[in-house]
Amino acid sequence: MVWKNLAPKLTRQRLVIEATTKSIVRPKEMKIFLLELAYLCKMQVISGPFAYNAHECGYGGWVHWKTSGAHIYSYPTNKPLLTIDIYTCKPFDPQIATKFTREFFETIELVYKEVEI
Repeated sequence: MVWKNLAPKLTRQRLVIEATTKSIVRPKEMKIFLLELAYLCKMQVISGPFAYNAHECGYGGWVHWKTSGAHIYSYPTNKPLLTIDIYTCKPFDPQIATKFTREFFETIELVYKEVEI
């Protein structure tokens, strides 16, 4: 089925950020990051942040915002990989989120893409 916007009057914004880091990002860092990200993007936290150990697969975490939320995952690859998915029903500045991510994790390389909905 071809994609179509089923709710054109609903504001939706999605940003995917991926980066490599010097060391794998762990749950404690994820929780701090998710709280600060919420503040910078002017989102209201209603649950979390949560983070967990996925054993040999790495770590993951998420935060639930009043207007959706964000997920974060880190993988034990040959340059540890970090991936973040922000999905909201309230507009935010992607440049603020990417700059904060780059600086907070002192990334080696960072790429991002805003997903059109």
